[in-house]
Amino acid sequence: MKKIWGAPSLALALAVFAVWTVFRIFNFDGEHALKWRVPLDLKIYVLAGSEVADGQLLYDNAYIGDLPFTYPPFAGAVFTALSYLSDNWVIILWQLGMGLALFFIFLLVFRERGYGFHPVNWLLSALLTVAALACQPFQGTLHFGQINIFLMLLVALDFLPKHRLPGIGIGLAAGLKLTPAFLGLVLLFQRRWWAAGISILTFLVTVTVGFWVIPDASDFWMRAIFDSSRVGDHTNPGAQSIRSLMEREFGIEGGIWWILAVLIVFALTCFAVYIACKRRNTTVAMALTGISSCLVSPFSWFHHWVWVLPLLLAILLTVNDWLGHRLKGIFGAQFAGLASFVVMIIFALPYVAKVVWDGTSYQRMDDAHSWGALAFTGTGIIFIACYALTGLLDAVKKRSA
Repeated sequence: MKKIWGAPSLALALAVFAVWTVFRIFNFDGEHALKWRVPLDLKIYVLAGSEVADGQLLYDNAYIGDLPFTYPPFAGAVFTALSYLSDNWVIILWQLGMGLALFFIFLLVFRERGYGFHPVNWLLSALLTVAALACQPFQGTLHFGQINIFLMLLVALDFLPKHRLPGIGIGLAAGLKLTPAFLGLVLLFQRRWWAAGISILTFLVTVTVGFWVIPDASDFWMRAIFDSSRVGDHTNPGAQSIRSLMEREFGIEGGIWWILAVLIVFALTCFAVYIACKRRNTTVAMALTGISSCLVSPFSWFHHWVWVLPLLLAILLTVNDWLGHRLKGIFGAQFAGLASFVVMIIFALPYVAKVVWDGTSYQRMDDAHSWGALAFTGTGIIFIACYALTGLLDAVKKRSA
């Protein structure tokens, strides 16, 4: 079993950063993720669930302002449970549940990367969960009361535990919000054919449940699913798919250039996932595929990018392990702990939350109308391309050896 090098210095750095993050959030002059209220999207989930509980149509009107319900019918059926809760219980169960889900994902990453469930890893996972509030995807997920972390946990259960689910997690996540179906790509590269089949079967069960419970389920599958404008506006700086970036920054509204860009990213993703699976690095395979799903989707909000969180932890562990085996003595180990934390923070900079550090937030970069506006989405492409490049370099070294 692997060990965390310089665990005391790493834990201290994370603790200081977590405290600083919470301090910055509570001193932010505006809305933030830790404010006690039913967030906007969560309120829509509750209202949609109430409509379903009352036997009403789900897709016939907007719920708050001009915001409609954009998820598959199965999600509406699941959200009926929220309609029976008071606002306080909705906040407690959803928001705290989101934090617990992320904590468990971090813990599963430690296990999958060979560190087990050591008490130190529980502490580091807790500190990472609080520190993740500085990351815009997690901050945005909590701020709007989104479902992204829960979906990532369902998918992670198909990949990271010792006794993993056989595709059921991906199927359920896709039934709640279609884009997690893209993670089935990892199952194919792992040659888990039964799991891939079960994920499809599970998804079909969710579709059946949706038709059984939701009166206008056919309206979603025949109309709403093809209307990306229901999700958001590509010119909004919070839209962070390739499609939105190309329109907002370069004036390219879909078409052949978008399709070409998607094909290139998909090809890079396939090679990167192939390399990750070959190295038995399931965390990276899952995280890069999740990031790719945000890139190639016709529309992705910034808070959909929660997949960067397990990737950042994987980067921290890789740097920690590499330095720990090369630096001698207690001071070398502690340096490895601190250095791995610093490297993780550097890689996380394009995704920093505005409420914590406005300087590199996607809003500030977009307002500057500079190449910095490409940083959020562009870094995701760089992650995938660079990992694919490491596989290519390995192949060159083997041939030359």
